[in-house]
Amino acid sequence: MCVGVSGWLSRIDGKKQFRLEPYQNQALLAQFPQIGPEACEREIHIITRTGKVLKGADAVLEIWSHAEHWSSFLGRLFSLPPFIWLARPVYRFIAFLRK
Repeated sequence: MCVGVSGWLSRIDGKKQFRLEPYQNQALLAQFPQIGPEACEREIHIITRTGKVLKGADAVLEIWSHAEHWSSFLGRLFSLPPFIWLARPVYRFIAFLRK
């Protein structure tokens, strides 16, 4: 995950509900073999308490919508159609540019 996004997510997660880990953490990757380091290099991944894997824009919006920050309603809004249809390709484009 890029440093800019991880810093922003850390700041809005005032209750520290999420644990951000670098994808290079081999011990963590061993716990989740369904997620490879190559996939993590392309886009952010989160694993919910129920074990569901979200990635890319869906992962960012999930964190944002649960962050209990004044702007969290935007995370919920952007998770709905038609906004999510735009959020996913925009996220992929930005992730592509950061390489």
